[in-house]
Amino acid sequence: MKRLAQLNAWFHLWFGLLSGTIVFVVSITGCIYVFIDDLKPIVYSERFFVEPQQAPFKPVSEMLANVREALGPAYSVSRCDFQPTANRTWVFRAMDINPEGFGHSGYYRYYFRVYVNPYTAEVVHLENTNREFFQMVLSLHTHLMLGKKIGKPLVGWSVVVFVLLLISGLILWWPKKWSRNSLRRIFVVRWRARFKRLNYDLHKTVGFYLLIPALILALTGLVYSFPWVANSVYFVFSGGQPNVVREVRVHPAEQKPSPIPMDRAFADILKSFPNADMISMRFRDDAAAPIDFQVRKVKSRTYHFEWAFYDPASGDFLSSYGTDDLNSGEKVRAMNFDLHVGSFMGWGSKIFMFITSLVCASLPVTGFLVWYYKKSGKRKGRCRRFVRHPIRRPV
Repeated sequence: MKRLAQLNAWFHLWFGLLSGTIVFVVSITGCIYVFIDDLKPIVYSERFFVEPQQAPFKPVSEMLANVREALGPAYSVSRCDFQPTANRTWVFRAMDINPEGFGHSGYYRYYFRVYVNPYTAEVVHLENTNREFFQMVLSLHTHLMLGKKIGKPLVGWSVVVFVLLLISGLILWWPKKWSRNSLRRIFVVRWRARFKRLNYDLHKTVGFYLLIPALILALTGLVYSFPWVANSVYFVFSGGQPNVVREVRVHPAEQKPSPIPMDRAFADILKSFPNADMISMRFRDDAAAPIDFQVRKVKSRTYHFEWAFYDPASGDFLSSYGTDDLNSGEKVRAMNFDLHVGSFMGWGSKIFMFITSLVCASLPVTGFLVWYYKKSGKRKGRCRRFVRHPIRRPV
């Protein structure tokens, strides 16, 4: 038992020191990412907002044509995100990635966001997203700006180590005897103590209080790092059911050609979801692929969604599915993002997850200082013993 305790302490110390820098970077960038949807409209208000007008929105095909002209033929538009409100721009994305690329610029061959005034179809701002601050924060968070081939597994395995460190920390925290004095030591932070003692309490006690949310934060992050984690979550909560594959088939014989089916589909989706928080459309390379829309029904809650599919030749509605149509495994997996960023209960849960992420960032720092003070204290002890017993010189 004593040997196992020593092994656990050794693991907690050295693996904490090895993974600490990566955990710190991932946690600090996570603090920023929690509020990214709230910060961007404030920081970039001139490109996010337009003057509301009584006129209807321009056809999306006209906006897309202007976006392609602004970008040039070298770049392919892949997506459009818009909020069906009167004062917001529509955002078109052009992105191409190199999965084998090293570094931030090596991974993104190009990435642009084009902001368009929906009343005039004019381009308001052309953003090189490769160099945009919040995108760089996200790249640091997901793959340390090293590219996904190297950076993603590096972040993923560091988070795995962090999960094990949280468990080993709980073992170290657990008192040998449950007495009144021991309870005071493990549950109370001595805010008026010297910095060395305060640092120790912050590492040990605050780490214990936020153990469960820190584990949730880490485990939901692992879903994005490793497919086997996502599949395991689905398997457990679906009761062992296989993954659901939803196919949307287009029958050529039933197609009714339309001049601009994209505009017809957009008009129908706006009519169907006038109060949606955000609607996204993908532009596919395959001309026969259905026109698809992802609708986020509630503000900052990706869990409440609807996918709608339209005929690419006529713009007629084909089918849709949403949160209510998912099985238990799919629902848990769909809730993963909201749990990870803390948006599942609005501002309160976001602030709570921000604090949790901040504590996760502090644990490697306070842990390093605990080790540093213990190591420097031993050195000072050896020096004092040397001073107390000087070498006697012969007379």
